[in-house]
Amino acid sequence: MPNRPGSVTFVAVLAYLNGILNIIGGVVTLFTRNSMVPSSDAGAVAGITTSAILSIILGIVILIVARGLLNGSRFARGLVTVVMILNAISGVILLFSLQFFSGILEILWAVVMLALLYTRRANAFFAARTSG
Repeated sequence: MPNRPGSVTFVAVLAYLNGILNIIGGVVTLFTRNSMVPSSDAGAVAGITTSAILSIILGIVILIVARGLLNGSRFARGLVTVVMILNAISGVILLFSLQFFSGILEILWAVVMLALLYTRRANAFFAARTSG
């Protein structure tokens, strides 16, 4: 059984960081939401609360996916692949909306992450983990 390649570990570490930052951001937003808008604007407070809770939930899901990558889960790899393809599409849309720098960054990020997850060693790692 092949060892986990550094490229997969790197992507998983980035995913862990992303998940942790989502959770921290959600918690901070949740506790400071009343200072962001007037408390008389119940709709805005509800929207911020919902956004904060979704950020926390997304962070937890990202942590689970990162763990799956480290364990060689094909499902986790597929999920990251789908998200990166959506990021690339988002980048193309940004290019057409004249946000060139953001669009190029989105596309490059997706390409780099996919390249790291689909090296020859990464392919062997995921194939060995799911068949054995």
